[in-house]
Amino acid sequence: MEVRMESNIILIYIHIYTYIKMIKTNYKTIILWLLLNVAIMVFMDLGLFIQTTPLMDGAGFLKKIGVSELMATIEWMFLIPANRIGNGLMSAPQISLWSYIFDFIGQILSNIFWLKLPTAIDDYVAMVMILGGMYISLYKVVG
Repeated sequence: MEVRMESNIILIYIHIYTYIKMIKTNYKTIILWLLLNVAIMVFMDLGLFIQTTPLMDGAGFLKKIGVSELMATIEWMFLIPANRIGNGLMSAPQISLWSYIFDFIGQILSNIFWLKLPTAIDDYVAMVMILGGMYISLYKVVG
């Protein structure tokens, strides 16, 4: 419970800071950036996990690789414009931090709604550790 509380506080702080910075930006650009990141999240999870689903049970090795590569290619079609838009809104570390946030959200949603797997406490601890490290590197907390 404490791990979730800390991660939520960090996420809220990052969200508020980024929102204040982006407030001067056109809302259509922000919405487009968010939609592109959702598409990245979807195609990344498809690329990572589709070969482990019943849909691909009888598929051969090459078919599994081909489908995963197709999903990765589609993901990159959204990733490049999202990063270019993000560069106009945020610094590089902030873009990386948001990327991890979207990755974590995608992982949790995939586990719940698609893979029907529980998200272990280890996953949450890893998420908090990564976000903490990114926070330290972004704001140069140490040194």
